[in-house]
Amino acid sequence: MKKQILLIVSIFLFGIQIISAQTPPPTSVRQVSGGVLNGKAETLAKPAYPSAARAVGAEGAVSVQVLIDEEGTVVSADAVSGHPLLKEAARSAAFQSKFRPTKLSGQAVKVSGVIVYNFLAGTSAQMNWFKIGYDLQSIQHAPALLLLNTNSIAEKFQADWTTEMEQLQKLAEIKQVESAKISQSAVTGEAKISENTETRPDGTTVKTVITKQAFKLDYQPDAEQTAISQSLIASLQGRLVVNGLDLWQFNAGTNLRQALAQIPSYNQRLKTVDSLRKQIQSAPNGVSAEYLAELQKLVDILGEPNLLAADHQEIGQIMPKLFRNQ
Repeated sequence: MKKQILLIVSIFLFGIQIISAQTPPPTSVRQVSGGVLNGKAETLAKPAYPSAARAVGAEGAVSVQVLIDEEGTVVSADAVSGHPLLKEAARSAAFQSKFRPTKLSGQAVKVSGVIVYNFLAGTSAQMNWFKIGYDLQSIQHAPALLLLNTNSIAEKFQADWTTEMEQLQKLAEIKQVESAKISQSAVTGEAKISENTETRPDGTTVKTVITKQAFKLDYQPDAEQTAISQSLIASLQGRLVVNGLDLWQFNAGTNLRQALAQIPSYNQRLKTVDSLRKQIQSAPNGVSAEYLAELQKLVDILGEPNLLAADHQEIGQIMPKLFRNQ
């Protein structure tokens, strides 16, 4: 019998999917909603990185809906969003985590909430300047900072970059505040973009379903984080000018994220796409031909007036390669 694998990938992430279900508690035991619970854990277990997920470069945030009993033990966990290959690892880590007991009017209560795990493909050393530029530019187009790995970015900073480190720390503080605000996010729409079934040489059948999901958040983007992002990008461009390869990667990341944000406006997008084309033509030594070829594919796609479902699918396949490679 042939093995069948169902791989579901969601693109166009406008927010973080967090489902919080509240049911009337029994009269003897009360239950409260705690929102995002990462900062309330006594022991937050680190999830193992599945080999299958690492092989395909699966990464990103996984939200796990949990129920914690009166003693601070996780008694139920359900991964409600994130890459399918990462969900079980996040769920398993949630069960291994321990929380401080919560009391209400002196009585221990159960707590429902969400644990958010952020998976990065490989070690923090693989956080290249392309991805840092892309992530910092993303802050100006997304309302939440939950996907920003400030610790990994900080490891790329030199010890005397005090101003940049302070700016990054400020973003980390805003991220912590935002995490506490996300308590009632809801899916506002989901649609299947494409479906493809492939039979591999070993007889395994892989079914890929690409869906588009939209999420409504209960708060607005923070103007302060946008200003910090712009300032930090400018500062890093000044720092990296001594290393042509690092600066090239950083600018390629910021420009590509800008182009993706401009997909609805073809005229605006063309200007950014032209900048990317010039970057490819002036790539310094150290940028592999394979890397430039993948980037060129994205530029060609983004240069089209109207993007089809297949184009979005190809973008989703190329991006992890650029994040992982130097």
